[in-house]
Amino acid sequence: MKSVARDNSTRSASAWHRPTRPDGVQPDPRLAENDRKMRLILQEQQASRLRSSAFKTLKLRNPTWDMLVALLAAKRNGTQLSMSDLCLMCDAPESTALRLIHQLREKGYAEMVPDRSDRRRTRVSLTSMAEAQFEAYIDKADPA
Repeated sequence: MKSVARDNSTRSASAWHRPTRPDGVQPDPRLAENDRKMRLILQEQQASRLRSSAFKTLKLRNPTWDMLVALLAAKRNGTQLSMSDLCLMCDAPESTALRLIHQLREKGYAEMVPDRSDRRRTRVSLTSMAEAQFEAYIDKADPA
């Protein structure tokens, strides 16, 4: 029968606090942090949709914020959104949405690139400056 006495084998102090998997492989802490941030981004998108559906007679969505969050989620997923995708996602009239996309580009938050496979389409992505500001925002909103 195995003793339930405390294991007194020699281990470093930090090893006592580090959880181990049964296979002995340590998880990469950066992956856990990226998962946490992606979960927060998706929660932000869902919260915006939930507010809109709960208060149908009021316009509680902020189209610019919705675009920024959608662009961040796309960047984290390794994709780019088309201008028409962004127009649909922000729940604003197309002319307003297009104007807001151009404002994001002018202020350095978004960049527009012609689609390689379809010249009629323009892809929009978040700039590194905007991504850095989101990182700071997420860290303040939900410190780990």
